[in-house]
Amino acid sequence: MSRFIAVHTASITEEQYMVAVGTPSAFPAGVAWKLTYCDFADGKFFCVWEGPSREAIEEVLRAMQMPFDAVYPVRMFDVATGKLEP
Repeated sequence: MSRFIAVHTASITEEQYMVAVGTPSAFPAGVAWKLTYCDFADGKFFCVWEGPSREAIEEVLRAMQMPFDAVYPVRMFDVATGKLEP
């Protein structure tokens, strides 16, 4: 499964964010929203997704009516082991 970072810009509070995301709905097979790093002060959000392609992640975000700046394919480097995932 490939990993992606979706970048969002939104001027919202923590409370508004919690209402907006609610309980994540079911996603298509093979697509998973793993976690989000939130910077409420600067209005930036970095969401980690797994899925088959960038297009699949973008399609899910559009279906959720979740505006995004970009979706980037990424690989994780584990500092503890010194390994880069394939």
